[in-house]
Amino acid sequence: MLRTALLLSLLAACDVGSVLNEGGAQPDASGGGRMDSSGPVGTARLNVTLTTSQTATPVYQPANVLAVWVEDANGKIMKTIGRYADLRAIALVAWGQKAGTNDVDALSGATRTSHTDPVTLTAWDVTNRQGQVIPDGTYTVRMEVSDTNAITTTANNQGTFTFVKGPNPQMQTGLSNGGFTNVSISYTP
Repeated sequence: MLRTALLLSLLAACDVGSVLNEGGAQPDASGGGRMDSSGPVGTARLNVTLTTSQTATPVYQPANVLAVWVEDANGKIMKTIGRYADLRAIALVAWGQKAGTNDVDALSGATRTSHTDPVTLTAWDVTNRQGQVIPDGTYTVRMEVSDTNAITTTANNQGTFTFVKGPNPQMQTGLSNGGFTNVSISYTP
């Protein structure tokens, strides 16, 4: 009985996969953000869509693990905006080096079963790990995929794409880099 109660409380505290989609329906992105004494917090949104490809030496292909995160101009991680990995998250070497071993802000989903299904990460509210809205500027969306037991960053596919957070909306489509194709990045202030 105690085990069941503990499991139910852990499940209730999880928000696993709320912004991660592989193929299917889109979640409600209306959000609205939080309020503080100065007004709305986190009402801006960043949406990312991507397709992965197998690495040079796939072992688990078509199964693969994926992480997507945002860094500032100095390379500091702002937030993990998507992770499809559980036990094999250790194979996401570059992400692990940036995020650390206790990445509690990561929004996560199950290991992916295909490279051909597009992934949509919807409605990141452009807040950092502490829940604060990041300042205007140029940011890098980094992506890493692994379908092997990688122990070095060079074994994985890694893509980098930039966007400008500011007063104007931005839409980039048809991007490709580092084993990622059909990448779209949409920023709405």
